[in-house]
Amino acid sequence: MWGDTTLHWHNLDKNINIVVGQNGFGKTTMLNLIRAVLTKDDKFIKQLKAKVEVKTNVGKMYYDGKQVVHSPAFGGFESASCFHYVSTFDMPASKKSTLSQLGMSLDAVIYQRSPSVYSFSDYRLGMLKDLSTALAKQARINKFFEMINMLFSSTNKTIMIDDMNRIIFKKNDSIIPLERLSAGEKQILLLLFTLFLMEDKPNVLLLDEPEISLHIEWQDKLISMMNELNPNCQIIMTTHSPNIFADGWEDKLVFISDLVVSQ
Repeated sequence: MWGDTTLHWHNLDKNINIVVGQNGFGKTTMLNLIRAVLTKDDKFIKQLKAKVEVKTNVGKMYYDGKQVVHSPAFGGFESASCFHYVSTFDMPASKKSTLSQLGMSLDAVIYQRSPSVYSFSDYRLGMLKDLSTALAKQARINKFFEMINMLFSSTNKTIMIDDMNRIIFKKNDSIIPLERLSAGEKQILLLLFTLFLMEDKPNVLLLDEPEISLHIEWQDKLISMMNELNPNCQIIMTTHSPNIFADGWEDKLVFISDLVVSQ
């Protein structure tokens, strides 16, 4: 509940939840409130003067008027790898950085920049530490790269790892670094790398209008690809694009207007 709006959402699908509806009904606000209570973002909830409660299979989380409480105290999601909020909007990061926010997010999930972020580089490093799983992990990488190459085939780009362990794309004889990719290309890579790094483990992924900047053909394939990369991930997303759910996902639609409780 925030302002004059009260929403009740019960019986979420364990895999795919697609929230649709007109602008102004609170889709993005609802998504941000879920994120805030999962990550104990007291400030955001307090600013909205909201009341929010989220129940999970391991407990419930709620804002008690002063702070977010996770009950029982199971550690929550604030520092765990089982929750992800991916912003697909491409905005300038800062005057000091040549990367956009989207570019910085993609850079973080690929390279070993921070101990708090599990990256693709960490995944590959784990192959060296545990040789018993190295072959299986390399097979996952090969299959993952095949998926990306299929997506990028229309532009003749091929993903590869160069001699300096950097992710690059090759088009004919030209080398294309990540920062030179389009916003749509960075966006789809951010989503797919995020799902890949979950390693089939139970996760929650929040997405706000992931179709932004994506080609229509990519919109058609997005949910299927995400579900293939991690069928154990519960995806909660908002969208305005029918192409996102046109390929057999109509039964996963949730209309935001149906969640509004009459005052």
